[in-house]
Amino acid sequence: MTRLLQELLKNIRSYDNTKKRRIVRWMQKWGILKSRMQCPKCNRSMRLEKCDRSDGLRWVCKHHKSSPLSVRNGSIFTNSHTPLVKWLEFMYRFAQGLQLKQLAMINDGIAGSSKTLTRMTKVLRKVCIAALKRLRIRGMRIGGQHRFVVIDESKFAHKRKYHRGRCGNTWRRKRQWVFGMLEVDGLSRRPILRLVKDRSRQTLISKIQRHIRPRTSILTDEWRAYNRQLSQYGYRQYSVCHKRHFVDPGTGAHTQHIERAWQNYKLEIWRRRGNRTTESLKTHLKMIEWHHWLGVRHYDGVLGRLIHDVKKHVKTI
Repeated sequence: MTRLLQELLKNIRSYDNTKKRRIVRWMQKWGILKSRMQCPKCNRSMRLEKCDRSDGLRWVCKHHKSSPLSVRNGSIFTNSHTPLVKWLEFMYRFAQGLQLKQLAMINDGIAGSSKTLTRMTKVLRKVCIAALKRLRIRGMRIGGQHRFVVIDESKFAHKRKYHRGRCGNTWRRKRQWVFGMLEVDGLSRRPILRLVKDRSRQTLISKIQRHIRPRTSILTDEWRAYNRQLSQYGYRQYSVCHKRHFVDPGTGAHTQHIERAWQNYKLEIWRRRGNRTTESLKTHLKMIEWHHWLGVRHYDGVLGRLIHDVKKHVKTI
């Protein structure tokens, strides 16, 4: 267990009303809260002062004592009334993949309502998506010489349970194609998931050229948009005909890695009801990319990466 996780669990489990200030100091140490604050009136440095509020500390200026600031000022917790220790516990659950339902977290006392939990989730997703955006600016490319990438398309749509329930205009869902490119390197997986308007050659080839490096070995099925077409763009293509085999007997090529990944991605998005609108589907696809590109690759795990991105977000505020 990493030192970060040990300290976090220690603060959560040993928390009581007399240790609010220790929580604030720990969050300042890891950069989740501002450790310095400038007075908005005189632009001088402010200092922390004990108070009876929920956080136990507040920022005050010795020249303008009548205008104190919350210790949450300039952080992602600015407009939230949830105790900071509950935020830490929620961040820990979020890093674990939010396996528990909202009702279970309400029973555990993390928040008082489902609406509050939804709002907290949106805040953390915004932080993660901002980190993924910075990564995209630097460049998200996979593959290379001696590397394998599996590509495939899958249709995402909201389904009625047992084909029952309302199916009028309010429940009609536009079936959307998601083009997936999955780099397979031992036990490591790096997906790139993009919503596409169609599965035409022009659309898919442009995505492949943008995100997959030349001289990569690409495993595909025999979809006509790219069947026997990738070699002219500098790739080594190995295809399998699913009408005859799941694994090509000659080359050993198969697409089972990405087929299994589709099952996991769809289950996760369906469980969080993330395919009801185009925007929510895009958000969940970005969160999947954040988890595999940034979360699991951090030396402190997903939780360490989440705290790192929160710290980066606080610096930009």
